[in-house]
Amino acid sequence: TVLKQMTNQGVRMPLQVHVFTMITLGDESKKQSPIYNGIAGSCAGIGSVFLTQPQDCVKSRLQGEVAKELYTGTMDCVMKMARNEGPTAFFAGAVPRMVLLGAQSGVGFMLFPIISQLLNQVM
Repeated sequence: TVLKQMTNQGVRMPLQVHVFTMITLGDESKKQSPIYNGIAGSCAGIGSVFLTQPQDCVKSRLQGEVAKELYTGTMDCVMKMARNEGPTAFFAGAVPRMVLLGAQSGVGFMLFPIISQLLNQVM
């Protein structure tokens, strides 16, 4: 779970910066815009699910009660999932997670410039 969170954040933060740069066309004056930050954050949340969901599905399978009977290790689990269920097995549950993280990341990144400005006024 710790590795999963590290991977999620490691993907989400650079993705937000990249999407932000794309949608603002590199305009530095929009850096404190809650709207642009929120949109980029939402896209980053959705993108991070797409990029990390396969490892999460494998991790969940390996944590199951019958995992020791079904799999000899991580690569065995990956191979069996791919062979028996196809590529969609790696994205099970992705849509609800995309909705959740898209909204959560969007709000979080939208609030960041607002809170930063308030703190700068106080300090």
